[in-house]
This record gives sequence, structure tokens and C-alpha cells, in this order.
Amino acid sequence: MIVDLLSVHFINTQVLSILICQYSSQWFNMFVKGTLKKVGILLTLAVLPFLLGYSLLSFLLFSAIAFLMQFFRDPKRNIPVGDGMVVAPADGRVLNGQIDRIETVEHDDLLMEYILDEGEKGIRISTFMSPFDVHVQRAPISGEIVRTEYCHGKFKIASGDVQKENEKNLIIINSKYGKVGVIQIAGFVARRIVQYVHEGCTVEMGDRLGMIRFGSRVDVIVPASRFKVLVEEGQRPKAGETVVAELIKSK
Repeated sequence: MIVDLLSVHFINTQVLSILICQYSSQWFNMFVKGTLKKVGILLTLAVLPFLLGYSLLSFLLFSAIAFLMQFFRDPKRNIPVGDGMVVAPADGRVLNGQIDRIETVEHDDLLMEYILDEGEKGIRISTFMSPFDVHVQRAPISGEIVRTEYCHGKFKIASGDVQKENEKNLIIINSKYGKVGVIQIAGFVARRIVQYVHEGCTVEMGDRLGMIRFGSRVDVIVPASRFKVLVEEGQRPKAGETVVAELIKSK
């Protein structure tokens, strides 16, 4: 029995390795780094109980694999070309995922002192992500990362006044058009915010900034005097592709 189980594990690993080698150029660009390794382990664990007659346990493990793969997907994006644009930092396309809040913010509001000058107003475009949306965040604009600020907090459902209460991470990009802020906000299910960038590094519009795991919210803040908002509440943005604001051209 042990020999048979080891043989199944070996064959299963070999099959997975062949598939990964055959489609590596596509697969590794479709998922967050490390996802396929986790899938391989879970796949082995899912096959063993099935062979031993524990179909329900096997079904649950296969369901976990499916959820893992859809959650940690990181598809290629067609980044728009041009100057003076701000793209969506997050997806909001599945179920109730959407841009659900566009509002004016001021220097004295929470964390805005790092983005806006005293007396300056900004526009916050907030996107709610369902657990089934892509959860990799992308740079809304090109520039230098000049500040990151992690704020501990609660893990409430990512709706309502969670900008103040929930755990969050601020990333500020200093572009040639001024500072643009991105705030990753954890939700009830999301319990970990991952940041890929650090202060002093340079990003291009559409580059990956980080991810929030399992349902959350992302805000982008732009100076109100320099940018015009192009989206409306209820729209479903695609990170790195949907242009949410553009530079106001001087007459």
C-alpha cells in the first residue's frame, strides 16, 4: 500500500512537472509567484484520500485548489500608452466588485497629509474587490516610490467607513504631475497585505505594487487641481488598463 501511494505521488508529481514545463511560459505569467508549488502539494493531498475512498475530503481539497488558482491569478494586462493618465490600481469586476465611491478629500483627512500639500484638495477613487477579483494591485502612474506607511487596524467588511478603521498600507508615487497615493485596505476575510515595492524604487504605470489576500478595497488619490476623473461610481475597472483620471490640460 505504501509503495502504491508513493508511486501515485511520484507519477502525479511527474505529470505536474511535464505540464509546468510545457506551459511554463504561460502559467508562470498567469499566477502569483509560488502559487503552482502550493497547487502541486494540494493536488497530491487531494488524490490520496480519493484513492483511499474519502471522496468528500478529496472534493474539498480539489475545491480549495480551484479557489487558490483563481484567487492568485495574475493575468497580463495591456497597459495604455500616453502621458498624463492615471490607471486603476485594482480590479473590481466580479459580483459586487466595482468603483463604489468617488469623493473629495483634504489635507487634514487620514493619511492625506503625506499626499496633499496644506490647503490642497484631492480626489479619492475607491474600488471594492470581491474575493473572486484579481487581487494584484498595479501602479496607477509612473514615478518614484517616496513613502510607504503601514497602519494596523481592524478587519471589518471592506465597506462603509473602513478607510479610517481597517488595517491599511499607503504607497505614495511621486510622478512628474505630482504625488499620487494608493491605499491597500484589508477587509473581513483579507488578513494580509503584501507590498512588492519599497521607498526609493521607480515604477512604471501598470507595474505590480502588491496584493491583498481574500477580499478587500483599494483607493487611489490624485490632486484635484491637476486631474479630471473619467470614471463613475458603479463602473468595473481593470487594474493597469482602465484609465480613471487624466491630466487637466492648461488652456
